[in-house]
Amino acid sequence: MPATPPRRLSLQQIIEGQRRAAFVGREAELELFRGNFTTPSEDPGHRFVFYVRGNAGVGKTSLVREWQQTAEEFGALTASVDESADSVPEVLAVVAAQFAGQGHPLKALDRLLTTYRRALHDTADRLATEDEP
Repeated sequence: MPATPPRRLSLQQIIEGQRRAAFVGREAELELFRGNFTTPSEDPGHRFVFYVRGNAGVGKTSLVREWQQTAEEFGALTASVDESADSVPEVLAVVAAQFAGQGHPLKALDRLLTTYRRALHDTADRLATEDEP
């Protein structure tokens, strides 16, 4: 029986491997994040939210991508929000959309956000008509 040739990696797999191999530094942050998956949720050291901030170009996006990859390996959902979401409802909408994209829609939250947006729109309309002469 002939030997099976080694499976060829896709271009996407090659690029991802190179990107991950090129990621340097931030070992402490990566280990803290990885360790969090083995820490019981009731443990005071367990984290549910990781916050990243820093100057431009210091590797925040790369770190978040690494965290997302690690979370996927553990079967966890992830969501990331940047400063473009400038209110709590917008942040919740971004998180809900990202969870839905991972196959876990937050239908009740989506309904609440729709109700909130409708009420906000209705209030704005009412205020606009009150200001008309």
